[in-house]
Amino acid sequence: MGDFYNITLIAQAISSVLIGWLLLHFAKIYQRNYLFYWSYSFFSLTLYLIAVYFCFTMIALNYSVSSVPRLINLFCMSTAGYLQISFLVVGTVSLVNGTSISKKNIIRLLVLCLLIACFITLFKNSESDPKELRYLMRVGARYLVAGMACLGTAIYILRNDPNPLLGKKLVTIGFFVYGFEMAFLGWLAIENYIFDGSQLLLLLVPYHGIFELIFYPFIGVSLVMWLLDVERISSQRSSEKLKNLNQTDGLTGLPNQQAIHKHLMNWKQIASSHERLTLTLIGVDQMQRINDAEGIKRGDELIILLAKRLEFLCTGAHRFFGRLHGDVFVVVTGGYGKEQLTRAEKLRKSFSRPLKSESKTYYLEMSAGSTQLKPELSIETMLHQANQALQYAKQSGGKQLQTFHPELKLSLYADLSFENDLRTAFKLQQFEIYYQPIWSAENKIICFEALIRWKHPKRGLLTPDAFLNLIHDLGLAIELDYWVIDRAIQQVRKWKFINNEAAKISINVTAETIQNGQIVDHIKAALQREQIPANDVTIEITENTAMHNIESGKNTLNELKKMGIQVAIDDFGTGYSSLNYLRAFPSDVIKFDRSFVSDLNNQDINEEILKSLIPLCHRLNKKVVVEGVENRYQFDLLKKLSINGFQGFYLSYPVTVKEANKLLLMSKRSKNKAVFSG
Repeated sequence: MGDFYNITLIAQAISSVLIGWLLLHFAKIYQRNYLFYWSYSFFSLTLYLIAVYFCFTMIALNYSVSSVPRLINLFCMSTAGYLQISFLVVGTVSLVNGTSISKKNIIRLLVLCLLIACFITLFKNSESDPKELRYLMRVGARYLVAGMACLGTAIYILRNDPNPLLGKKLVTIGFFVYGFEMAFLGWLAIENYIFDGSQLLLLLVPYHGIFELIFYPFIGVSLVMWLLDVERISSQRSSEKLKNLNQTDGLTGLPNQQAIHKHLMNWKQIASSHERLTLTLIGVDQMQRINDAEGIKRGDELIILLAKRLEFLCTGAHRFFGRLHGDVFVVVTGGYGKEQLTRAEKLRKSFSRPLKSESKTYYLEMSAGSTQLKPELSIETMLHQANQALQYAKQSGGKQLQTFHPELKLSLYADLSFENDLRTAFKLQQFEIYYQPIWSAENKIICFEALIRWKHPKRGLLTPDAFLNLIHDLGLAIELDYWVIDRAIQQVRKWKFINNEAAKISINVTAETIQNGQIVDHIKAALQREQIPANDVTIEITENTAMHNIESGKNTLNELKKMGIQVAIDDFGTGYSSLNYLRAFPSDVIKFDRSFVSDLNNQDINEEILKSLIPLCHRLNKKVVVEGVENRYQFDLLKKLSINGFQGFYLSYPVTVKEANKLLLMSKRSKNKAVFSG
């Protein structure tokens, strides 16, 4: 019988080490913690079986129960036996929960197994102690603990997954059968101690090794099958996730262009010939300006905030919404008609509300383009139509919704030639500066504002409204600003010979030029070239430009002020700035927008606002200019408000250089006489 035991133990050890090596091999390939735990379990079992083999050998050699070699072997056998149980359970729990066990808990488990082994080794280890008790503590207890652990693990698996896959089912069955067999042997060990012997234990123990020799490979193969099931499902989920990722915008998480195509394709396949949808594209006006001023990262942050707003506004209210590209979002609504277009316009307005990012408020204006979706049209055609409507809305000044119609298509094609004309204008010097004077209350010219005009060979003289948006879109704003700066400063030098006191110029510059940072050197070079003092030049920026770039543009404007150049905030009152901006921004002049004097419906309110703000500006050491003075009544009313400068058609229209020269002469000669031209 001893040889039979030894052969069985050797076969069990070989079987367990092979299974442990197989699991370790898969663990290294898949890098799964539970596979490492399982491999440690079977390696621990191998050590346990080797220790049992040495135990039988020492018994055959008549080593005493309390001899040091047997106690050392017992300690190793007990440690390995309980580690085998622990790692098997830990690996299974890790797989079921999808989590790893912390190193701290692994160390605690190892310490616990060592303490149990110490207790077993030192407990009742003399020859005088009952051998049944020694057997119960050294062998029976492990049977019982292993059995209960395996049964508990099987129940735990079923509770977490009542309908497991094949590999998981086999592991569960293996744990149930193995756990029951081990628990039964543990109970028989208790019975053997209580009743001083158990015939059934003596009958079953010789075949326990054969049972384990069969079940180790069964559990090992089942664990591998479970692994393959888990990896297959994980691969399927990854594939599905990747598929969804391909249809999800990486920045915002909204459906992307591919998802839009899929949605519209599905609709085309099931839609009747008379069914219609409304496709609306919503885009940010002059998003490039924000990217240039604040950086691409901040631009992306604003796009994310817009996406969240779109999701909030559209969820449940529209059949589809997503991000098409860049700053353009897409919304699909059922039906097409006045109701749908009204909803689209309301959405555009709601979408245009101010955004807050890192304690800073951004005022983004939105344009939108809508078109009718028909099943017979291609998706590319419908998206192109909506995009044409969107671009037309932007080119028409923005902040509006446009719908696609055939004439719109011709208009956009014409704009392609208009773009070519604009590029040609730079090469052929077709731009011209007109000058509008700013007057004092004593009817004398303080300075001129330089206003760009384009002498188009076919369309005649064009004002900035006709081409400035396209200038920005083509990235030509800085080039145009520099051209105006050079020509305007050059003109100031010529005016010095006519009227030195009034030979001053105010020049509008864009946010792109301020952010470029090279404007300081450019103006400095122009002033040196023309030998003009810096305090004869004022740089004007709009209120919205000042507000959006108060931090990033401060350094440039402060450098200009150090040179002696004045800074003016133009169109004050048209944006959303606060008094904090008025105080913090490095400006010398505040130019109140024409709406304060031209809005007859709110004349009393505007007058009260001016009466409050003008003294405040003066206390902040800022000069005040009011634009849009168009009649004598307005002029006389404003003269009572301690305003430094007046500008408007009543006093003078923008004029050519030749006419500006005449105005300078007349202003020089005039003392109390008002000069009006128009």
